[in-house]
Amino acid sequence: MAQCKRPIGVHLYPTNNCCNAPPPNHVSLGVSPHSWATGDWGACSRSCGGGQQTRALRCLRKVTYQREEGVVHSLCPVISPAQVQPCHTQACPPEWSTGSWSQCSKTCGRGLRKRTVFCRSTDPGAKAVVVPDSMCRQHHRPKPQETCVLRRCPKNERLQWLPTQWGECSRSCGSGTQKRELRCGERDSQGGYVEFPIRRCRNMAKPLVDLQQGCNRGPCPEVPRVIAGRSGPVVLGWYSSPWQQCSVSCGGGVQTRSIQCLRQGRPAAGCLPHQRPVTSRACNTHFCPAALPATAQRPSRVAAAGPALKGKCL
Repeated sequence: MAQCKRPIGVHLYPTNNCCNAPPPNHVSLGVSPHSWATGDWGACSRSCGGGQQTRALRCLRKVTYQREEGVVHSLCPVISPAQVQPCHTQACPPEWSTGSWSQCSKTCGRGLRKRTVFCRSTDPGAKAVVVPDSMCRQHHRPKPQETCVLRRCPKNERLQWLPTQWGECSRSCGSGTQKRELRCGERDSQGGYVEFPIRRCRNMAKPLVDLQQGCNRGPCPEVPRVIAGRSGPVVLGWYSSPWQQCSVSCGGGVQTRSIQCLRQGRPAAGCLPHQRPVTSRACNTHFCPAALPATAQRPSRVAAAGPALKGKCL
């Protein structure tokens, strides 16, 4: 039988089992049966600027070659594996920062409040430094202003829909159209009105007034019609007289004139009907001045437009 030598003592084993045979339980091998076991590193505490990550440590005692069990840490070697390590030590990119909101620009109704927005460095432990806005991501920039409503404004009983003056005629001559609009406003003492945003009148019924009417800036220059005659070309066309005086001085009247088909200054037939000028047109369409009442009263609705608003009577 061959001899197997051990660090302490000499034991006799069969030669073929010498190298793989375990030592007797009562013999020390000179190596601690306790050892450290480490877990996986956890997530970093910061995404940039220097964070920390940790892992768990366990002290294990080897019971057999196939099995280990946990024991108190004091049984393991004094020098243990690192349980904390630095991570993500790269510098943080600048980011947007904001100041406090200002007061609302209006004490009632829809107003506006503002704040300062600036780009600053964000490295932990260092004093924040304002840097150019171009260093921050523009699509993440906070809004520097927003609407604000502290309370609803008291209702204004004098607000109403008021028609504007008639616009220019759509044609410089002949028959055309002209338009006007309804505005939200409040009449002033001079007969005009102070305009307000449309939303202030959105819950009020609009008056039934015409917003479009016909207009006529006078006859267009006529192109004489030339027809062949025995003695040469003969000029044939419509000719009109001057406009007569308007039938009324205000409130909408009518002017008339006479139209004739002439050939070389004499009445004739053969003029084209669709080229015949109009024989009447509207005139003095502005409002008539309203009589002042004995005592001033606030009107509940628009009865007559002042000098600033001209148009057809409502």
